[in-house]
Amino acid sequence: MFFKRSISLFSILVFTLVFILLLTAMLAFSGCRNYDSGFDLSYFFKTEPEKAVIDFLFALNNEDAGYIYNNLILDKDKRSVSKEKFIREINDILSRVEEIEISSVAYLGYESGMGKVIADFKVIYINGDFSNYKKYIYLKEENGKWRIVFDKTFI
Repeated sequence: MFFKRSISLFSILVFTLVFILLLTAMLAFSGCRNYDSGFDLSYFFKTEPEKAVIDFLFALNNEDAGYIYNNLILDKDKRSVSKEKFIREINDILSRVEEIEISSVAYLGYESGMGKVIADFKVIYINGDFSNYKKYIYLKEENGKWRIVFDKTFI
């Protein structure tokens, strides 16, 4: 009787430890940003469109226009602007920016064939000035990835 009870307790303990390890691994890997693989627990709870916007803002903050071009621009937009020109223009804009701080990102739903995310962020310029922005960012799913609709978002 004691032997059966100790096996049952041992089985429950092993099952619990395995469950905790699997849960920890799942959170660790899915809590990593696509942009830089940095661990961010809140990233785990975001929708895919929100994750794309977070990656976009992190890439802007790190002056990584190449990542944006390769991963966040629709294919039709890539056909209308070369990678070199896109990187040059984004880097020109970012040359006046010191840092971008994300306050919040929230998915607002699907509207007119596009996902809609609102992002609150602060842009700190190299001269010390700053501006707070609340921007609607529109996205479309293309080849299993959410990409920013630049002409609707920024024009």
